[in-house]
Amino acid sequence: MKALVLAAGLFVSFARTVGAGGQTHQQKNVLPEVVKAGEITYPVNTTTTGMVTFLVTLDAEGLAKDVQILQDIPPLTTAAQEGIKKWTFKTGTFHGKAEPSLLPVYIVFNPYNPVGTEPVGGGLKAPKPLSPGGWAAFPPQVRMASYAIYPANSLATGTVVLSVHINKSGHTSDMRTVHGVSPLTDAAVEEVKQWGFQPARSGDQPVEGSICIAFVFQRALT
Repeated sequence: MKALVLAAGLFVSFARTVGAGGQTHQQKNVLPEVVKAGEITYPVNTTTTGMVTFLVTLDAEGLAKDVQILQDIPPLTTAAQEGIKKWTFKTGTFHGKAEPSLLPVYIVFNPYNPVGTEPVGGGLKAPKPLSPGGWAAFPPQVRMASYAIYPANSLATGTVVLSVHINKSGHTSDMRTVHGVSPLTDAAVEEVKQWGFQPARSGDQPVEGSICIAFVFQRALT
């Protein structure tokens, strides 16, 4: 069961361990996450927007052994895959030991939509739900999403990558910027706070978990 718990990217609060002299201390389990990320290139000559979703399998060393496509939007998927090949991940730990982990990655190719304008093609569609696949433990997932709004008077472009922790209630409990672009980072963070999440589960119980969310901001079309 231990491997299943971490394989789904779950966090079971603190693990009690007994040290020398019989003293009990608490050891915090660690969530899997992306620790270093860079730019994802928005495909040239396309106005396609939307969310591409992956499930990344990390080995005990934190290497991405498999990247499963859960939501495919050609030609955005290829661009996203090429980008995350260069990312660095950290696997989860359980009782202080690194374990294989699963990390959902949501990559939004965001249209140029400055304040006061509507996104091209309407709003962002809800991502497809992950299939349990018989797992005893299951990572958190996005159930409601929306595009970020460009800051007023900004022509900035680039990729914002966020490591997001989801608590047992399905709310964000921590959000860390792995790769940012001023002033787009603030826009991405504020938008993710409005998203809806389904918490991770271990058996029938909700538990804390982690996901990665990235926004690839498109430059103004001329």
